[in-house]
Amino acid sequence: MNAKPDPSELLKRKFEPISDWKPAGQSSSAGEVLKSFFQETLEEAQKRGESFGKALEPFTEDAKTKIRDLAAFLEEAAGTSSKEARSFLAKTLESLAGKIKPGD
Repeated sequence: MNAKPDPSELLKRKFEPISDWKPAGQSSSAGEVLKSFFQETLEEAQKRGESFGKALEPFTEDAKTKIRDLAAFLEEAAGTSSKEARSFLAKTLESLAGKIKPGD
């Protein structure tokens, strides 16, 4: 009736795993998934930035042309104007240059 269990059987029950759970493989870890997600997002943002820059190129070329034309007109007008008119134009352009100067 009171049969003593085999000691090896007791040790086996004590130290054997409760379940067959095993850690996930390295390739499917959450860190790798997040890294991949952020990498794809960064690549997409870079592509959109490049396409946005290409879309704005015609506007920048048009602006350069308009600025050159305006500068030529102002130079011609200043050459034929009085000293007071040139002084007023210079002060106005200095003020405007201070407002539109790009920051460092």
